[in-house]
Amino acid sequence: MSKNLSKNAAKDTAKKKVKYPEKCTASAIIQYVSEKNDISKKQAKEIIEDLFDVIRAGAINGERVPVGTFGKLYVRVKPATKARIGRNPITGEEIKIPPKKATKVPKFVFNKAFKEASLGAKVKIK
Repeated sequence: MSKNLSKNAAKDTAKKKVKYPEKCTASAIIQYVSEKNDISKKQAKEIIEDLFDVIRAGAINGERVPVGTFGKLYVRVKPATKARIGRNPITGEEIKIPPKKATKVPKFVFNKAFKEASLGAKVKIK
């Protein structure tokens, strides 16, 4: 009988309903995770920071790192550009545009499912 009670208690804690934060700030996310999982804010903060450390390390090591059901984060090489002649759009004067070196830039690609779900998102107008 005690096994059934412990299973039911585990189900109750797993199903705990916690209201999503109104504003998604770092402290609000930490508060939400701590309440949802019955852990201290300090533990929740450490877990979230560890997660982002792993994601950062993977991307820096050249991997495509999956970020939940949102998409993938990676670093890509933006190719170098040659020097060229351009025009000032206001005066029409020709100017020399200097070359740029190849650089590495972070890139995030959203999953198709998240893109489709975002079509129904609420958008706040400023």
